Amino acid sequence: MKTAFLHHAESASGTAIALYLLQRGIRVAASFQTPEQAEQFTAELPPPLQEQCQTIVAPDVQMKAVEPVIAGIAEQMQGLDLYIHGHDWVDELEALQHDPAEFALKSYSLLSELFLYSRAAGSVMARKQRGQIIVPMLADSLHYDGFPSSPVYNQGALAFVKSFAKELSPFRVSVNALTFGYFRREKQAAAGRSNRKPFDIYALKPPVPELEELAHGLGLLLDYGHGMSGQNTTWGYGIQSVL
Repeated sequence: MKTAFLHHAESASGTAIALYLLQRGIRVAASFQTPEQAEQFTAELPPPLQEQCQTIVAPDVQMKAVEPVIAGIAEQMQGLDLYIHGHDWVDELEALQHDPAEFALKSYSLLSELFLYSRAAGSVMARKQRGQIIVPMLADSLHYDGFPSSPVYNQGALAFVKSFAKELSPFRVSVNALTFGYFRREKQAAAGRSNRKPFDIYALKPPVPELEELAHGLGLLLDYGHGMSGQNTTWGYGIQSVL
């Protein structure tokens, strides 16, 4: 695993994933929504990691715009081994109650974006007959503990992962989802042991990891992901995986 393209690196999970990939020595092309986000991310990286990372501003969500970007990145990095479709976790229930029509349009847009970017990356990987596509998500059950929950996006993404995995399996390209469990949020950082109590439903006195620690769960797929495709693995203490 030498090169990776990470979409939506501006999200909290995207930033954690980008840092983990860079620390593993992987060359990363990271896309952001605005130039300011890209500049801030690069400025905060240690100098050795800056040389491994290049940033771009995400193009419009259209196939004619996305395909040249992915192909160009792959050419610059002399290959594309990994594509990760990051996503800014939002509370769909709140969005639905606020404006149902806007919620429907937004859900359609997010799933279309997943389809277009993954298809463009899969096309590049299929020609080389190797590669991985990973879709990170957040466990829906955490909604009861105040975390944002996106069941519509998650179920749509899982359906896409299973379908696309079958399409790319003849080309030795794996497609999997990685669902993150609970993690320590900033507003809970100073709460001490009390922030652990809500998660007793998942495990007895469970540890509450940092988001950066959860990002290390990608190593499971990076190291062994070629042995499975079309699967969803939950990475977190006490939360059941669904395969």
